[in-house]
Amino acid sequence: MKHLRKFWVSLVLLFTVDAHAISIDLVADQTSVATGNLVSVAVNISGLNDMSAPALGVYDLDVVFNNSLFAFSNLIWGDSSKGNQLDLTGFGSVQSSNLSTGLINLFELSVDDIASLNNGQAGEFTLFTLVFNAIAIGNGNFSLGANSLGDAEGEYLSLNTINNTQVAVTNVTVPEPSSWLLMLGLVAVVILRSRMAQSSK
Repeated sequence: MKHLRKFWVSLVLLFTVDAHAISIDLVADQTSVATGNLVSVAVNISGLNDMSAPALGVYDLDVVFNNSLFAFSNLIWGDSSKGNQLDLTGFGSVQSSNLSTGLINLFELSVDDIASLNNGQAGEFTLFTLVFNAIAIGNGNFSLGANSLGDAEGEYLSLNTINNTQVAVTNVTVPEPSSWLLMLGLVAVVILRSRMAQSSK
């Protein structure tokens, strides 16, 4: 009887523990950027099953940034190489974005059927990419708040890990002229003076 009880307890624990370690990572395309230049921050999800359930069907996320260092410039939905993994059938998805001071809320709901998402979605991909303009010097954090994640059936998905990122904004660097350009300029001056001297004779 005791062995049977232990078996049932183990079975319950097996099915209640979340076997999918879902993670969302914020990845900047550069760790340092000069003022006046652009930096892109991709929001990537991983830990889903590749071409099988669970698939991501809906998400509601907040991206927080330092608006004294960065100004929002552009939003790109989906993965640059895999396409939008919440729009596998080409019917589009319900998307919304709302910008407030230092925060962007992003919501997306797939209109694909359950089978298409579960059987066709990649296990890891980019949800969207945010582009910012660096406007002041300093170290700026980009962090994520997850309001909700849902699977292909709209059921709750547990998010295990969030990895944020930081970008340093530096002074605009003006490159010094290279030595060969200076030499070229000196040669040009010598030739010009030589020609002027010959024409005056």
